[in-house]
Amino acid sequence: MPASQSLQPTIAVNARWLLAGKLEGIGWHTRSILWPLIAQHPEVNWQLFYDRKPHPSMVPKDAVVHIITPPARHPLLWEIWQEWSIPRALKKVQADVYWSPDGLLPSRKTLNKHGLSTKTMATIHDLNFLHQAGNMPARAASYYQRVIERSAREADALLTVSKTSALDLQTSYQLQGKTLSITGNAPQAQFHPHSPAIKADSKERFSQGRPYLLFVGAFTPRKNVITLVRAFNRWKSRHPTSQLALILVGQVLHKDKALQVAIAAGGKHIILHGRAEGDDLNGLYAAAEAFCFPSLMEGFGIPLVEAMAAGCPVISSNSSCMPEISGGAAQLVNPLDVAAWTQAINELMEGQLPVSEMIDKGLIQAKSFQWQRSVDSLWSRMQALLTP
Repeated sequence: MPASQSLQPTIAVNARWLLAGKLEGIGWHTRSILWPLIAQHPEVNWQLFYDRKPHPSMVPKDAVVHIITPPARHPLLWEIWQEWSIPRALKKVQADVYWSPDGLLPSRKTLNKHGLSTKTMATIHDLNFLHQAGNMPARAASYYQRVIERSAREADALLTVSKTSALDLQTSYQLQGKTLSITGNAPQAQFHPHSPAIKADSKERFSQGRPYLLFVGAFTPRKNVITLVRAFNRWKSRHPTSQLALILVGQVLHKDKALQVAIAAGGKHIILHGRAEGDDLNGLYAAAEAFCFPSLMEGFGIPLVEAMAAGCPVISSNSSCMPEISGGAAQLVNPLDVAAWTQAINELMEGQLPVSEMIDKGLIQAKSFQWQRSVDSLWSRMQALLTP
């Protein structure tokens, strides 16, 4: 008997991005929405599909775990996982709804072949693989271009994380007649401003007491860290006595010789911090002179909201969704213009930017992003799919 005819509907979720110690945008989105969603709806039979054994911290209470092989580590295995393993798992659990927070769905042809009437939901965060394809491995870009477009067209419910991404999806794939729901992001924790004394302690801890600029994110080509590093190095060359440092927080996910050379040129003034979460990350944001985000393209840009919530002024690129998410609180700069970024750093350090006003606006803007709103929006679409 299909689950929809029983008292307890069955919802399956692609949970393969829930990687302990390695959560990035999609992983944080999945975790931050899924935990409260499951807690608030115990009437649902929740089935989670992982592609490897998860760490206990990545398994929400009251969910059933399935390890679906093979581990999806490159395009060929992605294809097998989506088109062979997932349909069989959906049939096994008799899923009424399947939500994939990475936007990748098995084809409707394959689902029909298995006799499945499962409703599908896809959250597509951005179209980086379409607009910035040269910054990705060719096979990965090709796979995403093919499967994401198909998923966008075939999904019974389509979601994204910002108005900018929604418009891009509608325009790029001619989806004007399809409803897109916004399930935006929010900070990974309850970030807040710190007192001057706590800021001073953070500076001692993170930068040996020096003032610093901050970047947070994965070191991928689209994050465009190299523009910030080059601008910082140029500014330092003009102010050799300044103690200003640049702290880069995140993981190196792509080998980039040019970036390595630029970082090396900064010497002791550029600090590679590695990953940071929770209180440590809050401290890094709160004590920074500014959070600098030169990204070329984002679906949302969670660090923007985290920085604003921590009372940190923001200098951001003026591309993609950054103006939407920063909401007038940030100093916006062309992401490819090193001279413009150098000037923005100089204006900050010379007191020419309205820092107090930027902080106040940022604190207000950050409050508009709450995970519960996205939980409610997602559940509303799930309910609609569960209704006969």
